[in-house]
Amino acid sequence: MIDNYITIANLLGEEIPVRNIYCVGRNYISHAKELDNPISKEPIIFQKSVSSLTNADEIVLTEGTFIHYELEVVVFIKSSGYRIKPENATKYIEGFALGLDLTDRPLQNQLKSKQLPWFLSKNFKNSAIVSAISDWKNPSWNSKFWLEKNGNKVQTGNMKDMIFSVEDIIAYISNRIPLVCGDLIFTGTPEGVGKIENDDNFKLGLGDKTIKSLTVKF
Repeated sequence: MIDNYITIANLLGEEIPVRNIYCVGRNYISHAKELDNPISKEPIIFQKSVSSLTNADEIVLTEGTFIHYELEVVVFIKSSGYRIKPENATKYIEGFALGLDLTDRPLQNQLKSKQLPWFLSKNFKNSAIVSAISDWKNPSWNSKFWLEKNGNKVQTGNMKDMIFSVEDIIAYISNRIPLVCGDLIFTGTPEGVGKIENDDNFKLGLGDKTIKSLTVKF
């Protein structure tokens, strides 16, 4: 943390303040189907508050008792850009991480039924969890990423299965909102989301490597 800003280390180890957290909903067909949601023709964008972000190894949740985990690839933006073309999008990427977008599912369903924004169901303390950043050019990012819960693999995804690619997402968001250094983009979750229980142990991995482990308590 620098001057009360939440920070993430870049590839050089420099602490960069996180500015905004953007998220993409329903970016894998399999996940949209498991929640009986339609497939969108454009990216569905929402935000998580920066104060909901954590990279801790022990997470304490204080809001709700029916919280779902959602494994996602997270993009770390390294420089400012506006109306970025898809073919230029990678120039703005510092690296990738794995993250968990936590969701208060009953509250989300309640808000959706009233045609209200999801914001409160997606934003609470420790609801945005991220691993360390790694080089997005690493070939490992072409491998499957996965989530284990208490030793059982519950989610597996591959970036090639995204409906909207990272480049398309960056172009879409920046066409409306200028991106700045320190922005994070959660790019959507594959199928297999589920409920978190007290003392659950999670491992987030890429290929054959675990890149983050954590425990969740209520």
